[in-house]
Amino acid sequence: MRSILRTLLPVILGFIALNGPAAQENVLFQYSHREGEQYRIVGVNRQEITLNGEYLGEAEVLTRVLITLQEDRQIHARYQVSEESDVGNEVFAVDREYDVTFRQEPSGEQIVSSASFVPQVQNVPRFPREGVGPGDSWDAPGLEVYDFREGLALDQPVRIPIQVNYEYLGGVEKEGRRYEEIRIRYNLFHRPRPGAPEAEEIRLITARFTQRLLWDLPAGRPAYYDEEYNLFIQLADGNRMEYRGTADGRVVDAPDLNRDRVREDIAQSILDLAIPDTTVRSDEDGVTIGLEDIRFAPDSAELLESELVKLEWVASILRRYPDRDVLITGHTALAGTAEGRQRLSEERAAAVGQFLLDQGVRTRDSLMYRGRGAEDPVATNDTPEGRRRNRRVEITILEN
Repeated sequence: MRSILRTLLPVILGFIALNGPAAQENVLFQYSHREGEQYRIVGVNRQEITLNGEYLGEAEVLTRVLITLQEDRQIHARYQVSEESDVGNEVFAVDREYDVTFRQEPSGEQIVSSASFVPQVQNVPRFPREGVGPGDSWDAPGLEVYDFREGLALDQPVRIPIQVNYEYLGGVEKEGRRYEEIRIRYNLFHRPRPGAPEAEEIRLITARFTQRLLWDLPAGRPAYYDEEYNLFIQLADGNRMEYRGTADGRVVDAPDLNRDRVREDIAQSILDLAIPDTTVRSDEDGVTIGLEDIRFAPDSAELLESELVKLEWVASILRRYPDRDVLITGHTALAGTAEGRQRLSEERAAAVGQFLLDQGVRTRDSLMYRGRGAEDPVATNDTPEGRRRNRRVEITILEN
């Protein structure tokens, strides 16, 4: 079974802290909602996996949650999930993407479709009506949502109610700034009732979670989180899975990217340096550089020496925009099998991403790749010239 993905506090959308009288030193926490605001939550989850008490290995999961605040307290969130079973220094691949829109109340309550697999932790945190001071604690209900479509072929989310304990610990300093620290703890116990969709596959799920959340008061939203957890699943066939892990993440501002200016600057650089077979365009994701006819060894993902100069130029461009995440997309011409084209497009995108990672252009949690096979041609595949153009890699400077 694939590792269980945990995206911790996946859509925590900010709050306002209002100070009461100085003698009370209480803080009233509420979620804020500034229509049109965008930001992203970037988290990395590292877990050890055992099966029936035997160590299976480790997994590392990168999750990017792209947040857009809409009217009437509606939130649109796009989840991009990358999972690596061999933990190391390789660039992350985009394995899965989800989109969800839901409403969030000032208290933290979320109104989400029961058919949605995300957010995976809902109604957390949830705040009391009255202000709290350092050392104060409170309890509130929440919900954990599990996705067993892969591994157990369950086509509905498994939704497990939880009771969450919160403690406000006061202010802390991090990187020269003050944040408000909240400790979040809860246990989970779920034995499927007879007739439940998951009852034929799962006998028991138990878990324990301890989280620490840092809030940025001036920005009105969270800044960082970290967590430790232990998750146990007993399957109907008698197998026992255990996941022990840690996770951490941060919230990253996503101010508007002046796409036209960025595109014009890159286009001028292409002209000035006479970079061959290179295009630039703005699109819904950001600004995309297209490297057409990028050269690899035949039927492989090994970059030819002649391409390194072009990629070093790409690296210099990306260094101009250090606060933007980057997505590498590989494409092929229409040749061979669909499976082979997909694999080759992924391998070639990974090779370019690894080059950029090795150059120090981005950290692992701000660089991802994906392959599209021959699904998105820019020219006909009926001519050698068209196939040459379709063998390309695209580098997108992401707006969010």
